[in-house]
Amino acid sequence: MSGTSVFALLGGLAAFVGISLLISLIIIKAISNAAERSQLPKGSIRDVQEGIFIVWLALTVVWILQSLGVTSFLSSITFSGIIGLGITLALQSTLTNLFSGIWLLRENVLRLGDNIKIMSLEGTVIKLSFRSTWLKTSEGHIVIMSNSTLYNGPFTNLTAKERLSKKFENKK
Repeated sequence: MSGTSVFALLGGLAAFVGISLLISLIIIKAISNAAERSQLPKGSIRDVQEGIFIVWLALTVVWILQSLGVTSFLSSITFSGIIGLGITLALQSTLTNLFSGIWLLRENVLRLGDNIKIMSLEGTVIKLSFRSTWLKTSEGHIVIMSNSTLYNGPFTNLTAKERLSKKFENKK
């Protein structure tokens, strides 16, 4: 490989990394803005930002290794699939809570300050995140419950009857 082709390869890699990072940052900013408009907790927004950045970093490393001839496309895809499957299986309950939390927040069935009842537990929602919901009981105890528990319900929102009724009527 000549000196000129090495510089061309390195220049191309730098351009790819720069452009893909810019695109990744634009996606992160757009998702962050949407999450802030939905009044998601800052910790949840940060989790999403970090997740997108990690995906970008992994894809960039795989692409650079392929470009340098260290790995083939097929072995990179195979390796990525195996790693993805392992991560998915390891994070199965976390991902269940994450998607349940997204549903709860997106559908706006819960807000801070709502009084809810689930099973024999009744309390006021004091914190909502992608992974868990915090309730304060009338005795002053803090109960942290996974969002998948709420999602799989049933639960009763004791303070949002009017808000949720309007939401249901608008869907008719």
